[in-house]
Amino acid sequence: MTKTKLTGELPGQRAGRLTITDEYITTDKGEKKYLCRCDCGNEKYILERTLRYGGATSCGCLRKENAYKANSHDLTGKVFGELTVLHKAENQRKNGGVWWTCRCSCGNIYDVPGTLLVKGRRTDCGRKNHEKNYAASNIEGQKFYQLTALYPTKERDKKGSVIWHCRCDCGNEIDVSYNSLVYSNMQSCGCRKKAHDEKLGTFLTHIAGTSLDMVKSKKVPTDNTTGYKGVYLIKGKYVAKIVFQKKQYYLGVFDQIEDAAKARKEAEEILFDGFAAYYEKYKQFADADPEWAKDNPVSVSVEKKQDNTISITFLPVMEQV
Repeated sequence: MTKTKLTGELPGQRAGRLTITDEYITTDKGEKKYLCRCDCGNEKYILERTLRYGGATSCGCLRKENAYKANSHDLTGKVFGELTVLHKAENQRKNGGVWWTCRCSCGNIYDVPGTLLVKGRRTDCGRKNHEKNYAASNIEGQKFYQLTALYPTKERDKKGSVIWHCRCDCGNEIDVSYNSLVYSNMQSCGCRKKAHDEKLGTFLTHIAGTSLDMVKSKKVPTDNTTGYKGVYLIKGKYVAKIVFQKKQYYLGVFDQIEDAAKARKEAEEILFDGFAAYYEKYKQFADADPEWAKDNPVSVSVEKKQDNTISITFLPVMEQV
């Protein structure tokens, strides 16, 4: 099964059953996870590199469907890439559904879970796959974003991937594995991220893991279909949610869009407006006494109650200064 790579801006593009929105969160490693809507109605945050290189095509519903097909259909005689299914395996494992005994074109015979065959994730026995992907693939002179592969070294990573000596557009030279270049969306020697972080610092204020500029923004995503930020129509119901400090809080499921919008607005007033107001006050104290600010950094904690309402606590308490 050929994986389709996505290029350019991801929001608005399709990845299998997934529609990629412009809403995203950032992981601890600085990677983006885009909110994707599946054709089945579910929503899920998925890593940018996983979407770009075809690693995700549904919220998981496709895997379940394929697993059902693999477990309910007779695969005897069917061909999956280099593998021909001979019969059901005599040794059925407790997990993984039905296993099938297959013959590879190289002559090797081994057992494979039917789900991997149906989904196209297993197309040969693996003996020649390692050599084809890692040792024999010549990427000399090819460019991966800002990195140009110069020559292969004799080193291998833990997975057996060839280590290539590369030159970055900035002039720096580093050693990078074939896997990282081709599949992991590595874009530079590190200079790209450093430049991005420096630029980001000039127009975004990050406090306690939250962008002050983002929480002040009232912009509704261009692909939003309800007209209300943080409100989504899923299976005939309106779901309200909000993201703060890279964490998503569900605010409830509603029959009427007005009720969902109200819940979202109330959460914004508590989290976004409350945070912005607190920081403005904190900044006055910090500007007046920088030494105090060093000893009293901003700390924010959020609590979601059983009725889906949210409360927020800020430290330090300025009245006590």
